Amino acid sequence: GPGRKLTGGISSLVEVIVPVLEQRVDLSYFSTVRVRPSRESGKISLRNVFLVLSQYSRFFIALTRFQPQIIHIHTSQGIAWLKDTFFVLAGKLALCKVVLHVHAADFDELHGKWGHLIQRYTRIIMSLADAVVAVSAEWAEYLGQIVPDGRIFTLRNCINAESVALEYSHQHHSLNGPHALFLGSVGPRKGAFDLIEALSQLKSRGICLHVWIAGYEERKGDLIKARDLLHELQLEDTCQLVGTVIGAEKTQLLGSADLFVLPSYNEGLPMAVLEAMAAGLPIVSTQVGGIPEVVKDGFNGLLVNPGNVTLLADRLAQLACDSELREVMGKRSREIAQQELDVKPYVDRLLSLYQSLASE
Repeated sequence: GPGRKLTGGISSLVEVIVPVLEQRVDLSYFSTVRVRPSRESGKISLRNVFLVLSQYSRFFIALTRFQPQIIHIHTSQGIAWLKDTFFVLAGKLALCKVVLHVHAADFDELHGKWGHLIQRYTRIIMSLADAVVAVSAEWAEYLGQIVPDGRIFTLRNCINAESVALEYSHQHHSLNGPHALFLGSVGPRKGAFDLIEALSQLKSRGICLHVWIAGYEERKGDLIKARDLLHELQLEDTCQLVGTVIGAEKTQLLGSADLFVLPSYNEGLPMAVLEAMAAGLPIVSTQVGGIPEVVKDGFNGLLVNPGNVTLLADRLAQLACDSELREVMGKRSREIAQQELDVKPYVDRLLSLYQSLASE
């Protein structure tokens, strides 16, 4: 999978799983990406072509030296998925068991005249995998249209509840009004522009909500578009684009926020939502992917349909104006994270999968 300590949901999950997993199995983690500007991710460029060739050559060396029984591949969508199919083919040629861990939200992202061929190729590669891991029940159902149900294993993303409890043991409070945090790529898919439009509606109602939008641009020009929209709607005093955050900087933002917002149009199960829940934040998000499996509408957060900006504004206003509701929902979020989303039972289930494949 992608390198550790990089931006993105897969890297965040790897940071949680690997330290626990490597205590239980003989593990070699192969970083497909070491250093790369996030804005080049998933794009065709000369730099990325050289990076891919480097990945493939390093993988062959690692495969020869380590000689694994099982290769566990974390993959996404679009061009990244097509690149990762090489690892599936190489693994099968090396007579390894292959676990394909699918974090994508939409395998139909690549369209055009090659769309039909890509879908057929996807089905072929999926059929080669010995096991396919889905990050939510909804995603498992979708994958069931591509691969046999017997090969699909649902493993919802996890967090290290014990360490998180220590990091966020304080109460959330703001001296100059409530603050909301958005963590994700800045662009249309994660709903960043919908969020800005909703903030404009809040302003017209006289409701003050400060927002940090953290993340790299989804497509070239999206950050400029976001800045222009903030300027046009006169929101620069209440909404700040803080760029990409990882490590201590991300932890500080989660610890300083009063609520978390992610109005995505499609998702698997975003790590950002799990991290926000572990930090004890109420969640405002959308009814897509695995989000409704961990965010219960009216219990530990509020859910809307993607693209419904007015309802998004209503839900943000509801939490912005009710500190008691934020506190109650935040506590519930943390409880769900600690009781249902911890890394230790996750690794136990993963090991059961490994053992079943190794014994075949």
